[in-house]
Amino acid sequence: MTKNVLAFDLGASSGRGMLARFDGEKITLEEVHRFPHNFSMLNGHAYWNLLHLMDEMKNGLRKSGKDLSGVGFDTWGVDCGFLSREGDLLAMPGSYRDPGLDDANMREALIALHPNGQTGESTIGALEAAVLDGEKYAFGQTGIASLAYNTIYKLYYMKKHMPSILEQTDTILMMPNLIEYLFSGVKHTEYSIASTSQLYNMEQKCWAKPLLDKLQFDPGWFTEVDLAGRDLGTLRTDVAKETKQQDLHIISAPGHDTACAVAAVPAKEEQYTFLSSGTWSLMGLERKEADCSLKSCGMNLTNEGGYGGRFRYLKNIMGLWMIQSVRHEFQDKYGFGEICQMAEEAKDFPSRVDANAQCFLSPENMTKEIQDYCRRTGQQVPETLGQIATVIYTSLAECYAKTAKELEEITGRTYSRIHVVGGGSNAGYLNELTAKATGKEVHAGPGEATAIGNITAQMLKAGDFKSVEEARTTIHESFG
Repeated sequence: MTKNVLAFDLGASSGRGMLARFDGEKITLEEVHRFPHNFSMLNGHAYWNLLHLMDEMKNGLRKSGKDLSGVGFDTWGVDCGFLSREGDLLAMPGSYRDPGLDDANMREALIALHPNGQTGESTIGALEAAVLDGEKYAFGQTGIASLAYNTIYKLYYMKKHMPSILEQTDTILMMPNLIEYLFSGVKHTEYSIASTSQLYNMEQKCWAKPLLDKLQFDPGWFTEVDLAGRDLGTLRTDVAKETKQQDLHIISAPGHDTACAVAAVPAKEEQYTFLSSGTWSLMGLERKEADCSLKSCGMNLTNEGGYGGRFRYLKNIMGLWMIQSVRHEFQDKYGFGEICQMAEEAKDFPSRVDANAQCFLSPENMTKEIQDYCRRTGQQVPETLGQIATVIYTSLAECYAKTAKELEEITGRTYSRIHVVGGGSNAGYLNELTAKATGKEVHAGPGEATAIGNITAQMLKAGDFKSVEEARTTIHESFG
């Protein structure tokens, strides 16, 4: 008897409802609803349009038929929503691309996290030392690398510049758990998405109270953390009536989209490097223990949560956001396949950029930012779309190669394969560049890994698979 499971996978630029059918041997996927979305600027801040997202997901539920056995939600990391004591949303969730979440804000927070408190010294050397000590302290408490857009720095910014929201806040929910709450009425926090906040101690599996105390964040804001696979009950009565989905249960998937994607990698644990390639590129290993060493901190490696309490030991890399932005600036005139072809034709163009430079996080114009970077660094300035694309793709491939070497250096192991999953697995030219730059075998696919991982967690909860390994075998047999 075929089983039908629905996954809502929300990326940073689009969302989709993916319907999976499992006949006991293979999984097939159907995209029942896709919709664009993006952050909007209001009063100088970046916000997600949650009302639009909710309406589109309700449309997806209506299109999915009445024989669903479950639905799960996953999103990008770090962003969150704020609820009042009555359970009402206090504001639209802010976006990690908010201009206020810059290096200066993060550095100020890290100085406040200095393990011995602020020394009172204000020389450049003393401040730099305080930032470094604060970063080491935060990493030791959480195992998570300091990135300016992490939730911890968002809350620090809000405490200074938007305090009235926090003063009214009773509960903070990470983005996928906020959506689950709006559909089910259940407040909870799932492990993988909690890890992206840099407020959760990955070794002790609890909220990092010393960090909360130092930054004067209320521990009561945060719910208990649980693992993916929890049955959150049925849809709220009003949502069920509106979508004509009676008795549909919400099953908590790994809330972070990358955790879902890694769960769907068709390989055995610790035998490969994964590259979850989409708007962001996240490259790393799946492990059963966290590495919170100072060496990991120095390399900007991080220990995010994975399915079943595992760890995704990885580095965040800017990813296809750069080429997506450039494509929009050329009025979306060309498809990504055409852009890849143009890049290949311009493959001898010599310039490179640091794909992780802060200037590429949210520029007014990505094309101009890439050109200015090349100009500032004394390199040839790209002019055509092909030249700009080849700069992006080759720079990403070189960043992947550097990260692969760092992972091998810190683990003392050699990994012969890279599994590229997510939308970027379809970027053939980039994958070829990655194979050339790393000298490793590159396996591309499945492209829908995030939705598949979401679905897999639901099926594991239902007992359709006995283990992640069994599920991965089925994924290998079901998709190219």
